[in-house]
Amino acid sequence: MTVQEVKNFRVDFENAVTELQKKYGVNISTGAIRYSDSELRFKVTARKGKVAPKLTKEAFQVGDTVKINHKSAIGKQFRVEKIMTKNIRVTEINLPKGRIGGQVRVSPSLLEKL
Repeated sequence: MTVQEVKNFRVDFENAVTELQKKYGVNISTGAIRYSDSELRFKVTARKGKVAPKLTKEAFQVGDTVKINHKSAIGKQFRVEKIMTKNIRVTEINLPKGRIGGQVRVSPSLLEKL
């Protein structure tokens, strides 16, 4: 398989699982695709919850309040600090008094606007 075939496969696969997401109320995401001349392999994860649209970096502006759609960031809010070439740098907000929030670089597809 070629790189372009793998990219096309990912797009087609994500389009194909849209109905499953709606039917079962889950978000289905794919991991990194490993491939050779004759096969490709990847991890598929389905998480319960509303189907969140995949956003690109153009959908965000510095200062936006967002949340990260990941199990390690449940209940946390972040502010967009910088929009870089591929990722977005965010800083945690609403911390308890005396705590310092760290900055995190995250893919725009994991962010949700609040």
